[in-house]
Amino acid sequence: MTTPDPHGSRTALLDRLRGCFLGEPKTDTLPGGRTEALRRLHAYDPAAYGRTRNHLTGTLSHLSPYLRHGMLSAVEVKEHLKARFPNDPVRLEEFLRQLAWRDFFEKVLKWHGRGLDEDLEEPKHAVARSARIPLDVVKGDTGLPCVDGVLHELFEQGYLHNHARLWLAAYLCHFRGVRWQEGAELFRQHLYDGDAASNSCSWQWVEGTFASKPYFMNKENIATFSGGKWCGTCTAKCPFDADYPALQHRLFAGSTAPLATRGVDVGTRNDASLSPVVTDDIGPLPHATELVWVHDAAMSWGDAALKANPAAAVAFVFDEPALRAEPWAYHRLAFVLDGLDDLYSHLPNLTKLTLVGDPAERLAALAARLGATTIHVSQHPNPWVVETVERLRSNFRVVVHPRPAFAEYPQEPKRFSRYWERVAPQVLGYRPKSSKRPHQ
Repeated sequence: MTTPDPHGSRTALLDRLRGCFLGEPKTDTLPGGRTEALRRLHAYDPAAYGRTRNHLTGTLSHLSPYLRHGMLSAVEVKEHLKARFPNDPVRLEEFLRQLAWRDFFEKVLKWHGRGLDEDLEEPKHAVARSARIPLDVVKGDTGLPCVDGVLHELFEQGYLHNHARLWLAAYLCHFRGVRWQEGAELFRQHLYDGDAASNSCSWQWVEGTFASKPYFMNKENIATFSGGKWCGTCTAKCPFDADYPALQHRLFAGSTAPLATRGVDVGTRNDASLSPVVTDDIGPLPHATELVWVHDAAMSWGDAALKANPAAAVAFVFDEPALRAEPWAYHRLAFVLDGLDDLYSHLPNLTKLTLVGDPAERLAALAARLGATTIHVSQHPNPWVVETVERLRSNFRVVVHPRPAFAEYPQEPKRFSRYWERVAPQVLGYRPKSSKRPHQ
């Protein structure tokens, strides 16, 4: 489990992770790693982004999985594009405004922590919600071509256009009466870029617990922004075929739909019991007084904690308790494994390990084995990172390396429009003509 084979054979590691992922290993997964992230960034031109971003066929960057796992940073993306197109601010404005949503959502997570798992505001309607996802949704067989098409992309491809995410979230919350938390979990499990900040905030935006009103769509909206992908041949009774006032009355003044018990028929949930963690499963290691913990939101060889410690031992820990409680789809796991391969191949550090278990426990045991007294980690607002750091501090000196700030915004982040009005000059270098966008 040390270089040149940093985390052992993938087969052995996957066997160790049984019960932590959905489905069986497959080859057609998105390549992970900073090398691939940089290739995509350098090839991307956002010239048509502002005109096309709301359409499923829009000119998108597809960088979000790499941003989610820290293989790239939003600051890097911003600075690269501004340097590449220094005399064409209009080309970048809408893309950078959308990129700022990621920073805004991370600030919301930092402010609320685990409170983001619950409603941030009172719902703007009185309709009850259920904690059960309909079985036909889990199977991707609702009988509605647009919904089933989006579900297939979610389960099989692990990526959805933002408009498709909004449609599916609105369908589950408003048309099927499901709590937003259940949908957020489904996205975290299957999306390459599923995270605690953007994901939960977006679902709350749709539900209306982090927005002035709930978001919902109608058939015309789906047909327009999908290019008629499903509507032209659909023969189903369409629940979206009405104008917005009619749908508003139907969704928020009536009753919710009956729900089935949630199942796990998408792929196979591997529930075989894992062997107990063995503290001697690593083997002899060279002495190291410094240890760098690489978490799954800091997987870049340009990360500050790694750059500052080229002689330290390096470790990544798959959070077994969390993954057993909420398993990832296999493609998510494979993306992270690719990222680790790429990361370790670029690091000069002698000891590079991939472990499975409770992160704080495994890191503490590893530090003791190494003789390390200091643990380094990259700053991130994810609660599990913050909590792991606090647990480690009871026995070790922990150095948290700050990340470059995308924008400074010290007050509580409540609405993106107010945030963007304040930070747009920082991000763009000028104040845009209009910072407001309709909520539609």
